[in-house]
Amino acid sequence: MEQLIETAKSMIKPGMSVSFGGGRTVGRLVKALNISGVKVSSPSEATRTLCQELNISVVPLEQVTKFDLAFDGCDSLDHHLRALKSNGGIHTFEKLYANLADRYIILAPQEKFTEVLNPKVQLTLEVLDLAIPQVISQIKTLGGIAKIRQSTDMAGMVRTTNGNGLLDCYFDDWSMIDEIDESVSKMTGVIGTSYFKNQVTDALLATENDVKHIKKEEM
Repeated sequence: MEQLIETAKSMIKPGMSVSFGGGRTVGRLVKALNISGVKVSSPSEATRTLCQELNISVVPLEQVTKFDLAFDGCDSLDHHLRALKSNGGIHTFEKLYANLADRYIILAPQEKFTEVLNPKVQLTLEVLDLAIPQVISQIKTLGGIAKIRQSTDMAGMVRTTNGNGLLDCYFDDWSMIDEIDESVSKMTGVIGTSYFKNQVTDALLATENDVKHIKKEEM
């Protein structure tokens, strides 16, 4: 992964505005940076805390009009650069940052890059509390199973920074994910989904001996 970090680091130039998402790989990138002259933002509370520990100033999103680069991880990535970013549960915030990025770059080991999205990775929804029973029922009519994400630290459901619950949705495969995501996005009470269809422009993939850089415009 060291080569992956160095490749990502080489893309960041003085004067750039850069977003760093969540996860350990992005955290290692932040630790490796010479951050002088770079405006840093993040949708991740953990990454913002790391920046504070490293005395790196973090620019809030409302003060940003665009990012030159945004780095993030994912749970599954297909050959069309469509991604599921489900386990962190901050996908609503991550999309706000991704939408402002000229280049939205996924950092991942090569095994996460597969021809089709991994069906073992769930589609996660951020949902208003009162809507949860209705959404669970509607997911069932689509052929899936939705489960409330439960906290491992305390009793009750996991809540987002917005105070909403998370539903993890499982289907046999993701061959119809575009249609499923479109349907669930229209459900009353669904704030956001963890499916990133058009945001990813690049993937930096760590192989055993090298780093592959895949660009959407070259596919």
